[in-house]
Amino acid sequence: MEDKVTTYLVPIDFTESTENALVFSHELAKKHNHRIVLLHIISNESERINSELRLRELANKYSEDQISYKVVEGSVLKDIGKIAEGIGASLIVMGTHDESGFSKIFGSKAMKVVSNSKVPLILTQKDTSFHNLKTIVMSVDLERESIQVVKHAAKMGELFDSKVILVGATQEDEILRHKIELNLRLCRDYLNEHGLKTEIHLVSSKGYVKNLLAYCQEVKANMLAATYYQDSFFSFSEHLVKNLAHNPLHIPVMTFDGESTSIASQYGFLTV
Repeated sequence: MEDKVTTYLVPIDFTESTENALVFSHELAKKHNHRIVLLHIISNESERINSELRLRELANKYSEDQISYKVVEGSVLKDIGKIAEGIGASLIVMGTHDESGFSKIFGSKAMKVVSNSKVPLILTQKDTSFHNLKTIVMSVDLERESIQVVKHAAKMGELFDSKVILVGATQEDEILRHKIELNLRLCRDYLNEHGLKTEIHLVSSKGYVKNLLAYCQEVKANMLAATYYQDSFFSFSEHLVKNLAHNPLHIPVMTFDGESTSIASQYGFLTV
């Protein structure tokens, strides 16, 4: 498999939520001897020495050999993606805070971390636990951009021999039904070409997020995957990742900015 996930960037702000992201990434990485880089962003140089000491302590707590760390002066919202790209990270594992914290750090401004990154992210919560990724549920909707995360879900699926279940919303309108069926079929064909076990499942579009999560609970999903994009004609798409990031099941959410690449390159991996 090309472009294996070999380096995970884990932003750390020394809260329980971001340390749990380290725990999650450590379990994810050690199964394939992958590397982890911890990142703490400071606002001025006076914070550097203390931050480096705390990161070193945290790295040594879990692994001296597998984990390194960086302290960078910059902006949390704008620089995480740039740093991930700069060090050649294949994945960012980011701990999110409770809803009030999420609103302040990752909420209406929060998804800037995603939209400023060309590197896919896994969002975890304080209570997210790692489980072998036997089942990945991927949300597919009416927008073509929604299929972009399939490339990254496929890579995780190949690493862990996962089954990927593609979930879409039922549509009464014939044109919209054709759109969702086409997107589901494109994703299924891509995953099948990569040797992954796949299923397609439809849930009611009314209360889509609630129905999606109920299905995740039913199939004991170990990860959710959904493309993030800000502008959408279809209302349930626009805030999907925000709504899923703090799902009550504490399932980790893999996401990718579907608008971070040009239209010409977005669909090159799929054949219509």
